[in-house]
Amino acid sequence: MAMDSAQIRHKNFLRLFNDFIDRHPDAPQRGMLKLFAERLNLSDRYLSHIKCNRKNIGNIVARAIEERLKLPHGWMDREHDTLNLPADDKEKLFVETALTLFRAQPHEAREMMIDLLRQRLHVAA
Repeated sequence: MAMDSAQIRHKNFLRLFNDFIDRHPDAPQRGMLKLFAERLNLSDRYLSHIKCNRKNIGNIVARAIEERLKLPHGWMDREHDTLNLPADDKEKLFVETALTLFRAQPHEAREMMIDLLRQRLHVAA
């Protein structure tokens, strides 16, 4: 059964929140929603209602989340494949290392990294 837009946005919100928690392993679990709300510049009470599925994420909030997390426009409205897992331990280590390096860089450096990867893919193709 296909999910409707509210379900997709809720699933994506939970994914983003869980990723946020994973990126802050040393922070206490209590208060993570408040920190995430601060990151999104939204009310922690509102996010609590979203998290518990008492409120839906509207268009304005969906676009605000995308903008504040530097996600492409419409990201919150699409289902994302989570089954594309690394094939082995070396691939997993590579993905984790690359992601850690990418996340540690300022925006301009991230853009350069993406451009370099795209250039490399075009050369190999």
